[in-house]
Amino acid sequence: MQETKSLSQMVDQDLEYCQTVWQDYSHDGEVLMALFFLLLQHYHDVIDGFDEGLCVMQNKEPSAEVAEICRRNIQIMMERLFAFRENGYSNEGLMEYYIRKEQHEIDFQANFTTVRIELGFLELPAKEMEEIMQKLDEMEEICAQTVPRSRKWEALRECLVWLSGKTVDVSMLILPLFFRINDEMIKRNET
Repeated sequence: MQETKSLSQMVDQDLEYCQTVWQDYSHDGEVLMALFFLLLQHYHDVIDGFDEGLCVMQNKEPSAEVAEICRRNIQIMMERLFAFRENGYSNEGLMEYYIRKEQHEIDFQANFTTVRIELGFLELPAKEMEEIMQKLDEMEEICAQTVPRSRKWEALRECLVWLSGKTVDVSMLILPLFFRINDEMIKRNET
């Protein structure tokens, strides 16, 4: 029982520390890198799936890019620490908890405007944001065409392949837009 108590204390203290660093040093690559390695050291072997899907950092990258990668990784790690705490500081059922939590965040009624707004909150690099917005424009144009859904799907396949290379946060925002293929057809038939 003592081990669980010290683990819970460590999680609580590290979450508090993360929030302080996030508030005061969110653009300092060196401080974020130190926090990243601290969290990795503390929880890599403790929390199931803690380091899965994190972005890889290379020493050759400019410091601004390293800071951005660290920010993304730390944000994911903090979410997993919160989830671990909400799950009673236990790995039992943790993956199911992650899945249940993520399922509630998918908006199947999303439209292109709301997705663009949500993407703006993700703090993505400008170049990546520009690429995503261009792809969304392309998808919206395809969905608005008055052609059978099968032709729309053929045109959108390339977009789906492109989307598979994006992060889960970006992908989960954009993926529901593929259901717009059918929605636009239904709306036209109703009017």
